[in-house]
Amino acid sequence: MLALILVLNLSAPADTVVLGAGASIDEAVRATLASSAHQPKQSVDPGAERYTVQVYAGRRQDANAVYVHLSDSIGSSLPVAIHFDEPQFKVFVGIYGSRLEAEFALRKWRGRFPTAFAVLAPNQRFKKGSSVR
Repeated sequence: MLALILVLNLSAPADTVVLGAGASIDEAVRATLASSAHQPKQSVDPGAERYTVQVYAGRRQDANAVYVHLSDSIGSSLPVAIHFDEPQFKVFVGIYGSRLEAEFALRKWRGRFPTAFAVLAPNQRFKKGSSVR
């Protein structure tokens, strides 16, 4: 009992919520959200590394066929892009913030596209349902 009282009396770091003495979880969450709402938002660095899964590389006609098939089958849930990187056209699926996320998504795509692999995303804007043709 004495140890519990000593633990509750220790000061917690500023980013820690300590629930005790009848404080409700909802009040603690509201207080935490209110304190973090006044902090400045971090802007996304346009030069940040992004990763994607390359599912096809080859001729324009085949790349367009793969692009249309993927756009129709997955809809707008994942961005699909086609990019010309001389001498071939490449089709990419998804956009991920880390290589690990891209590798995890790759497992899904390897069944349909055995040569698919995770790659650093080309320097273009990925928007759902649009591509660079």
